[in-house]
Amino acid sequence: MRVQLDHDVWEMEDTARLEEVLADLSDRAQAKGCLVTKLTVANRIMTDRELVPLTLSQPARLFDPIQALSERMDTLMQQSEDTAKKFVRQINEEAQEIVEGFRMGRPSIPSLDRWFGQMADYLEWGHIHASLGMSGGYASSLNGWVEELMNARKIQDPVRVADILEYEIIPLLTQAEVLDSHS
Repeated sequence: MRVQLDHDVWEMEDTARLEEVLADLSDRAQAKGCLVTKLTVANRIMTDRELVPLTLSQPARLFDPIQALSERMDTLMQQSEDTAKKFVRQINEEAQEIVEGFRMGRPSIPSLDRWFGQMADYLEWGHIHASLGMSGGYASSLNGWVEELMNARKIQDPVRVADILEYEIIPLLTQAEVLDSHS
């Protein structure tokens, strides 16, 4: 079975499962400092929503040919700058709304939990950015406070949650907005 990543072509066993082929593609892309950005199987584009256990466990020969395109991580990160700027602004605004609710005695735990998910995505972006030697060092400053916030949420301390957001995290997010707008 033929597999292709950018201009590299190789053969894999017909007995290989799709998940094994995709893992090999991912490893080869990562070894080049890249990330797979487009996957074509059986001459059609496959989206990440289709990568479910049932599909991944199928014999890869059912999806022949398998082709992938990749992009360098640093290029992807540079392309994501504008989106990250908007995202940090949104996270900051939502944190301010959460604080307001907590201060008014109407804490919204579902909103806080959604915010944690967004924050995790932003921190991951910042860590990748920093690992490539780009700006993003503020992500490490936020890590400790996000952990403290998670602990305050776990013990159900609404005053501590609001205090950490208002006095620690929001100022760091504001600083990240300023730094991002100058990079």
